Amino acid sequence: MRHLTRPTGVALAAIGIQALMVFAFTAPTVHSAPHKVPLAVSAPAPARAAIEQRLATAAPGAFAVREVADESAARAALTDREAYGAVVVTDQGPHMLIASAASPTVATLLTEVGSHLAPAGGNATAVPVNDVVPASAADPHGAAFTSMVLPLVMSSLIGGVLLTIKLPHLRERALGLLLFALGGGASVALIAGHALAFLPGSYLVLATAIAAPILTISAFSTATASLIGRYGFAVAGTIMMLLSNPLSAASSAPELLPTPWGRIGQDLPAGAAATLIRSVAFFHGHGGTHAEMVLGIWASAAALMLTAAGLRARQRTGKKAGGAHAAHGGHGAHDTHAQNGHLAPLTQRSNEAVAP
Repeated sequence: MRHLTRPTGVALAAIGIQALMVFAFTAPTVHSAPHKVPLAVSAPAPARAAIEQRLATAAPGAFAVREVADESAARAALTDREAYGAVVVTDQGPHMLIASAASPTVATLLTEVGSHLAPAGGNATAVPVNDVVPASAADPHGAAFTSMVLPLVMSSLIGGVLLTIKLPHLRERALGLLLFALGGGASVALIAGHALAFLPGSYLVLATAIAAPILTISAFSTATASLIGRYGFAVAGTIMMLLSNPLSAASSAPELLPTPWGRIGQDLPAGAAATLIRSVAFFHGHGGTHAEMVLGIWASAAALMLTAAGLRARQRTGKKAGGAHAAHGGHGAHDTHAQNGHLAPLTQRSNEAVAP
């Protein structure tokens, strides 16, 4: 029976990982529901009260309503990514403004809710809907954008693993990470912005926005492995694949995830990446400040870990060099050869983490 122990243990571990991944990716979707979605309202006081009442009846707790002065202010709230939609009441009646580029899912929800805003006794479909910031014509439902985020995270992790394994020296890894991010941002922007044309906007700005999360995620993968060894890959993979990616809200919106996971997801690299790329592609960068800060913090943490790993490697190298020198002075060339042969495996294992 002993020959079954190891295969059984490995199989159970694989089953556990698989179950965890399925749960991590499906749980946010199963429990998805609108919660305090920012919505602007421009209407006289009596009409505004009626609108809020109808919204509360149609979708209780779904919207966080903020008052704006007029339609111009409502449109500005959408283009600045301060709201996903707006209800504007004029003498001609209410109409709905949406920004499907911010989230096609939320735009669909707002369009459906708009049917409840018609005055009592009116036609339920009479409320007009105007898409102020439309999604790409090549990707009206956001499927291509959603499909881009997961491979972007996975390939960034794989790039970090590859650079760590193939480049033993810290300076080489740092240069490799930078080149990987720049080249990856340029190539993905070329695919998304031109070849498939589902992301509009300036190519250089879009390439920079894509390069930022590539650098952050790959650097974090390399840094954790450089600092704690091969288990660092598992740590980075767990954070990025099982936590950050499912909570990115790339397919919906942070306000549609269970509380507080939607907010937490925006403080992780995948969520920040999705927000930043949307903001740059459709909103001229508006709404991307928090995402930029998040990616900067994670990249800075990776840089600190790489620096710590490099300093530790230098200390180890200095101690081993001093020990070898002492052995040479006290025991002669034959003892030095034996000592160096004994230290070789240790040096090799140290280089697996990082070399200066």
